[in-house]
Amino acid sequence: MRRPPTAGLSALALGLLMLVAADPASAGWRINGVGPTRAEAVVVPAGATPTATKATPPPSYNPVYTLTWTTARLSSGQGVIGYQVLRTINPRNAAMTTEPISGGSCAGTTVNGLSNVYVPANPNAATQACTDTTAYITGEVTFSVTPVMGRWVGPTSPASPVYT
Repeated sequence: MRRPPTAGLSALALGLLMLVAADPASAGWRINGVGPTRAEAVVVPAGATPTATKATPPPSYNPVYTLTWTTARLSSGQGVIGYQVLRTINPRNAAMTTEPISGGSCAGTTVNGLSNVYVPANPNAATQACTDTTAYITGEVTFSVTPVMGRWVGPTSPASPVYT
């Protein structure tokens, strides 16, 4: 008759005992000090609905839209550093297309890893404005802006009125 190996069973029993006796993991921090403290999260606000004016300058007579919107401000009053400006083509159609603007001063650059960010000359001005020179379509368009602060983006604005 063979006896079972006792060393293996002993190791297994010891391992189970150690697991049962272990404290659960926890984490936290403690700050020693006196007096009131305060912390506030910074929230990137929603974009304001842009408005547009359309011009068809000679000699090309292609439409140029000048967009204007109210500056998005943090709770400190500081304006955000930029905006992602989008154009929606044929917004009342099931085949609508939303795209970043690629021409004019609304065309953005890459900022902190975010693409297509329009950076205004004065982020703290009361309003912001830029131009879209690539809306060469027949049909209707709307515009929207998304505020950008660092790598954070706020909620996208409601769409502008429809322009033809």
